[in-house]
Amino acid sequence: MDLTDILKLDTKGVEEEYRRISSVLRKIGLSDYESRAYVALIVHQHGTADEVASFASIPRTSAYKALRSLREKDLIDMTEGRPTIFHSLPIQEIKKKFTEEIGEAFNDLESVQGMLSDRGTPQLVFTISGKDRVLSKIGDILESSRRRFIISTSQMQRIRVAHSQKFKDSLRRGVEILVVAEPFVKVPECTKVYRKRDLIATDVIGDGVLALIASPDLSICGFSDNPFLAGHLENFMMMVLGKTSK
Repeated sequence: MDLTDILKLDTKGVEEEYRRISSVLRKIGLSDYESRAYVALIVHQHGTADEVASFASIPRTSAYKALRSLREKDLIDMTEGRPTIFHSLPIQEIKKKFTEEIGEAFNDLESVQGMLSDRGTPQLVFTISGKDRVLSKIGDILESSRRRFIISTSQMQRIRVAHSQKFKDSLRRGVEILVVAEPFVKVPECTKVYRKRDLIATDVIGDGVLALIASPDLSICGFSDNPFLAGHLENFMMMVLGKTSK
């Protein structure tokens, strides 16, 4: 007995029904054979791999693999033995499971949507740990800058020693380099120097598209390649520099 007999549909009707159901089941990651085996097992409630293969009109060699995959996806259950018997799970139980998971996924998407900028760009901030890695990232931003590089830091000596050549190379490329440092602290070659007391964190902006904010000891930082976020920080820094004595 095959699916045509059980559903009492002609062959054309069965194929149309399979295509419709399969298109839906594919959206939750099922292959064509998995979809056919799943529908067959739902209708028949239980069966061996050979029985499901015959019932679903799929190759016998593929039926066992499809059924095992359905079991791994928690869509069916099975009883080990000779032969192994596969069982369908209650439809309402499966429906509830996927409804809840899809609902949670779309709730997460709504949360992500709320984090988007007006330009539709994700405001992503990556954490970088370790003084050497943070220092290296500052050098990367300086090296990649083509228009303007801004740095405000209480760790100027360490940064100057580590990246003195990169500061020189950037100036030769025509990059505008703006440095905010504490009074009397030696700074690298730059376009403009701004003196400010009691600096704590290290702020770095490159071309208004890359931004970095590091802890006082450079042991950890937040880095963003979001143009909206970096541009906003650059505008804020330029406003602060406009009020800072040179």
